[in-house]
Amino acid sequence: MKTKHTLNIACLLLIFVLGASHTSIAQNKVITLSKVPASPEEFIQMRNNLSRTPEGGAAMFIAALINLGKNEKLGMQCLTIGIDQSQVTKGNVYKGYKPGRGVMYHLNRLKRGGVRGNFWGYAAKAYLKGSTHKNGYTPSKPYKVVTSRNKYSGSEAKGRVKVYIDVAIEGFRPRPISMKRNDKGIWKAIEFSSMFLDVPKPGKKTDDL
Repeated sequence: MKTKHTLNIACLLLIFVLGASHTSIAQNKVITLSKVPASPEEFIQMRNNLSRTPEGGAAMFIAALINLGKNEKLGMQCLTIGIDQSQVTKGNVYKGYKPGRGVMYHLNRLKRGGVRGNFWGYAAKAYLKGSTHKNGYTPSKPYKVVTSRNKYSGSEAKGRVKVYIDVAIEGFRPRPISMKRNDKGIWKAIEFSSMFLDVPKPGKKTDDL
């Protein structure tokens, strides 16, 4: 009788452990950016294709950050297009709108020319597979954004999902970005402060000769 009771407890523990591990397993998805948009029109065209899922919308947000490092005007336009309506205000960046005060706080804090140099010139690429400060943030193309969810990410049916984007640097944890679906079925970034956290500056190239 005692042996049977012990076996029952062991079975219950095994079920609990397996169930717990199952609910905590991340749902990984890799989004490929075939190119970095060279205009607002290209950004919208890519967005209309990729941003039908939260992960695709998150990848388009990264594309906007990459453009910030290449061309600040274009990057601001893409960012305005890629974020939720609640995060923009009236302005002259794109079609009468610009990123809101909270977004601009972070952008101004990381403005190029400071101690970080052109921060977005390298930091945005830290979210691309194969990119690290050790290789000067030079991932191979096409760019790939590795994303995941967990049991707390929320439900697409409710129109809001938290996605985690891998930081391609050893020792860095994935960073969360919350996505919200708009009335056209497009997923846009609504909470993304973690994307503005620092990453190591690219290592200096050395002359081996």
